[in-house]
Amino acid sequence: MKKFVQFIAGAICPLCKEKDTVAINSNNDEIYCVKCDYKEKRPLEDKTHKSKEINVINLEDFKTNRNEN
Repeated sequence: MKKFVQFIAGAICPLCKEKDTVAINSNNDEIYCVKCDYKEKRPLEDKTHKSKEINVINLEDFKTNRNEN
């Protein structure tokens, strides 16, 4: 059975500086370069980053409030 390699498009290896040689092993979330010995664990997702809520305003209310001042 052929091994499937999932490359990270446009990634540059920090060790050998080759482009499009960095892949990820989906079994253990290890990032590695196919040209050199570079390996690292995939960074964990930052759970502290909160997305900003979208504030919806009514343009007519905005225009009315602006004209009152």
